[in-house]
Amino acid sequence: MEHLMQDLRYAVRTLRKSPAFLAVAVLTLSLGIGANVAIFTLVNAVLLQPLPFREPNRLVRVFDDLHGAGAKNVALSVPELEDLRTRSGIFEQFSAIFPVSTALSGGDRAERIEMLGTHPSYFELLGAKAALGRVYGQADWVPGFVDGVVISDGLWKREFGGDPRVIGRRIRVDENGYTIIGVMPPDFRHPGETLTGDVELWAAAGFLADPFPSPPVRALRFVPGAMGRLKPGVTLKQAQQRLDALAAHLQQDYPHDYPKQLRWSFRIEPVQASLTGNVRPMLIVLLAAVSFLLLMVCVNVASLLIARSSTRMREFAIRQALGASRRRLVSQVLTESVLISSAGGTAAIVVLRFARSSLLALMPADVPRLAEVHSDWRMVSLALLLSVITGVLFGVAPALHVSAMDPNRDLKEGGRTGGGQSVRQNRSRAALVMLEVALSVVLLIGAGLLIRSFSAMLQQSPGLDPKGLTVGQIWIPNPNDPKANRYLIPERRAVLARELLRQTQSLPGVQKAAIGLANDVPFLNSVRNPVPFSLPDESATLQDDHAAVLGAVSPNYFEVLKTPLKKGRVFTAHDSETSKKVAVVNEAFLRKFSRQKELVGRRLRVGTAADFEIIGVVGDVRDQGLDVPPQPRVYASIFQTSSLALAVFLRTRSNVGTIKEKLTRTVHGIDAELPVFGVKSMEELMSVSMARRRFSLFLMSAFAVVALFLAGLGIYGVMAFLVNQRIQEFGIRSALGAQPRDLLMLAFRPGLVLTSAGILAGLAASVPVTHLMSSLLFGVSANDPPIFATVPVVLVAVTMAACFIPARRATRVSPVEALRS
Repeated sequence: MEHLMQDLRYAVRTLRKSPAFLAVAVLTLSLGIGANVAIFTLVNAVLLQPLPFREPNRLVRVFDDLHGAGAKNVALSVPELEDLRTRSGIFEQFSAIFPVSTALSGGDRAERIEMLGTHPSYFELLGAKAALGRVYGQADWVPGFVDGVVISDGLWKREFGGDPRVIGRRIRVDENGYTIIGVMPPDFRHPGETLTGDVELWAAAGFLADPFPSPPVRALRFVPGAMGRLKPGVTLKQAQQRLDALAAHLQQDYPHDYPKQLRWSFRIEPVQASLTGNVRPMLIVLLAAVSFLLLMVCVNVASLLIARSSTRMREFAIRQALGASRRRLVSQVLTESVLISSAGGTAAIVVLRFARSSLLALMPADVPRLAEVHSDWRMVSLALLLSVITGVLFGVAPALHVSAMDPNRDLKEGGRTGGGQSVRQNRSRAALVMLEVALSVVLLIGAGLLIRSFSAMLQQSPGLDPKGLTVGQIWIPNPNDPKANRYLIPERRAVLARELLRQTQSLPGVQKAAIGLANDVPFLNSVRNPVPFSLPDESATLQDDHAAVLGAVSPNYFEVLKTPLKKGRVFTAHDSETSKKVAVVNEAFLRKFSRQKELVGRRLRVGTAADFEIIGVVGDVRDQGLDVPPQPRVYASIFQTSSLALAVFLRTRSNVGTIKEKLTRTVHGIDAELPVFGVKSMEELMSVSMARRRFSLFLMSAFAVVALFLAGLGIYGVMAFLVNQRIQEFGIRSALGAQPRDLLMLAFRPGLVLTSAGILAGLAASVPVTHLMSSLLFGVSANDPPIFATVPVVLVAVTMAACFIPARRATRVSPVEALRS
């Protein structure tokens, strides 16, 4: 401890004499350590940290797949939920997961909130408790909806002012009366997908009475998914095997509900993997990139320390000659390194502490578990641990030099060269520069691929014209009592759609208007479960059924979106609830299911519904994002096939704020119980859909620019020392008649050799690394030749620029001054 304190005091005194070196080293390290701590904190909160529930490793999600129809997540039926709960034998608790929009009324106007329909065992399954009141449980079970509901902390504070007397208060949701029995803690989040935003109200149901079909129909799949807690000792593999066996038994027991050609099955996934699967590749790539950046920072600081040690070679040699052990000298060098890195880590913690909100604001809003990213003692501990590891890492190279010193040789060499750079130090710095160049190649290629991918995505046609297009959503309340449902009859929903269309078309500033279902809103992250269908006129579909996303739109929907008609016709006002059912399909449908045959005029059968006649083919709309291939879609007339979740499409020159006010006023004039929400421009929706790619591109580009700067700095440092060491040589060559261009070539050659070696190593390392990025790429190969060819050219140009100043100095050396030196 005495030696350690001596080393610390000596390191402080030494570093105070070199403020410029200390500032550069601390700034560089704070950048590398801060970036790593920020990304790792995010990765830890989203991917690594267990979900904040009891024994989260036993929580799983269950989905239905139709492999024969090429469809995943086609939703579950109520009888299937009961089979999973009682016949599978693998679940300790089990619950349906049914996110829906609802209308909360009782205030000045109806407000749309997101409700999660579950079984009464939902909270027991998660092991979650209410912050105020209680949660519902299995003892509350009834065939229909349970009277007691639980609300979120956000809804409690927004609608009820955080009043603790809210327990027992009656509210109206979709015109049904419920009693608030509990308020969840602020940090509670449903561990699954939602429609838009967080769940604000939880309601339990038995799913065996109104508003659900009674008796339940096995072929009617409307529950998006389910969640269960595995019994102790049951592994995921064993659970999947038992579900496969259950599916096989059900297919034998109910052959009409499960045709063999559909190849229906259950699929089970861990809840955490299901929740974070979409963002996992992006975060892993960013973590790898930021790790490369920290390694480059270590290499750069190590190079600086080796350069600094050249001026202290004589000092270390004298210390060793006077009796200092090699271990003592190495300890002193490592202490100085760790002290520098600790200062960098401390600076990083301070910056991250104040920049946390700004950094989280950069994150895409759809990244799950962002609310769990906290600045706490774990972040501080990680930064300090990373600082120590980093200090040891970049202190190893100068420490090895010190341990290999020979006092007799180094005192002679130091005396002869005036403390000049030794051959060993030159080789070490050259190796570090090559490593820097190799790492920068990997980062630059990664950033280049993302840039090319983003550019390819922007070049994709969305299938519509977003300019001047505004979308608003409307929820039609669905009372539990069918007799109280004013829009239960399809004809009444058709009347409502017509009235909405008539009045929105006459709004000031609106050029054209259309009505559709909520899942017909492009670029909206809503649940789009494919629906099985068949083409009765085609015998092949008897052995291989298909699936497509089903929507319903008004006659001028495609005109408002400016989606082109390819064949046949689109809907007209004559395609009403009393006429023959018709449908329009997109080109993706045509390519996948009937490339060789004419579709217009053929029949299409969806489930047990009446047949539709295909009357037209329209262009594809990339409604799930410009980087996602369009799904096969079937559009019905909204006057013939309607739903509770509607959307209004307005082609207008007015801004979104003005349109939102006008649309809300108009809808409430028709029915005050209809909440209007999600009014946004199509350009905004498109921008949000690209948020993840834009975020990845921004960070990777920033890391690549920093890497390029560090590589250029490292090359410049090496070249400056090499030129300084060869001053006498250049002076003699000049005196013997060497031309300036000859001296330039001599000065440039070492830098180009180092860069070339680093580039070759970097290209070799980039091949496996870029394959890990393949899931983030769109329209570009992981081994894209233009990027692999451009990056070396950029690095050679940076090398030339970094070598220019030292090389120019070499051409201006006076032979007399060089020999005197």
